[in-house]
Amino acid sequence: MARLLVVILVGLGLAATLCNALAGKKSKQEILEEKVSQMMKWADRRPVIKLNSDQFKEYLRTQPRNYSVIMMATALGSRHGCSICKQASDEFYAVGSSYQQSDAYSNKVFFAMADFDSAQGVFQTLQLKTVPVFYHFPAKGGKKNRLDQYDMGRFGFSAESLAKWVGERTDADFKVRRPPNYMMLFGGSAGVLFLLALIYYKRKSMEQLVSRHNCAVMSLFVILLMLSGQMWNQIRGAPMAQTDPNTGKVAYISGSGQFQFIAESYIIMAMYGMGAVGWILLSEQGPAAMKYSSGAQTTMIFVGVGLVGFVFSWLLSTMRIKNRGYPYYFLMK
Repeated sequence: MARLLVVILVGLGLAATLCNALAGKKSKQEILEEKVSQMMKWADRRPVIKLNSDQFKEYLRTQPRNYSVIMMATALGSRHGCSICKQASDEFYAVGSSYQQSDAYSNKVFFAMADFDSAQGVFQTLQLKTVPVFYHFPAKGGKKNRLDQYDMGRFGFSAESLAKWVGERTDADFKVRRPPNYMMLFGGSAGVLFLLALIYYKRKSMEQLVSRHNCAVMSLFVILLMLSGQMWNQIRGAPMAQTDPNTGKVAYISGSGQFQFIAESYIIMAMYGMGAVGWILLSEQGPAAMKYSSGAQTTMIFVGVGLVGFVFSWLLSTMRIKNRGYPYYFLMK
């Protein structure tokens, strides 16, 4: 009888413990509501939510989740030397802010950022070696889709390009809203006024301003500017350079044949300019130097050949950087 009583009491105790455990366990719907509520609170404070490693795991990698997250992985600390991270961050904030001000804003899409200094676990989980990187974490999870990682090498990181990609991945259709750039307006107006004033005061000597030599120099500058890809930089929002957060090495020439950096454009422009000077020395200045001495002509020819050869060799080595399988080189690899 005593044993039976003990068994009954133990059974009742276990049943009570089990009931308390079941009562304290939250349903998936309750967990989901708490997640959405917390994400909305963070989004109300700032358009781009800053995540640490634990928050990334709980809110982006763990189900249940009925919302999508657009996340930027970056390294904003000055010790990392990422020159484009700040520019990309500003563009990303412009996208997040524009989304919140649009009619498409809801609790179905959120913008987040994981900085290396506060979320190293995120970088380890995603096996990141370069920054910045943009990801889309869909609501349903599932298999990884290559389109859920933004191709910054092809499209740059301008807010407009990012917003278009976000719309394609989440169906959140909105336009980027930027504040008016009064400095550009003021600078452009001042430049036009200066040019008009110069033309007015120099109207009697316009023949000198539009001389053959000056027009040739201005034409050459415009040609070099266009050939270097400056217009592409403006359209795609290319960064100045890129820094590897692991090694700290700065790359001024992109390793992709479909992308370039602003610094790369300036380098190419300078190289094309040196090549142009080399050909001018060979075709114009070399023969013209004969009236001074044969030594001057020889010097002009050697300098011109040296410049053309150096530029040609550098262009081939650059092709080897941007196209790994390119087999040709001249003088330097």
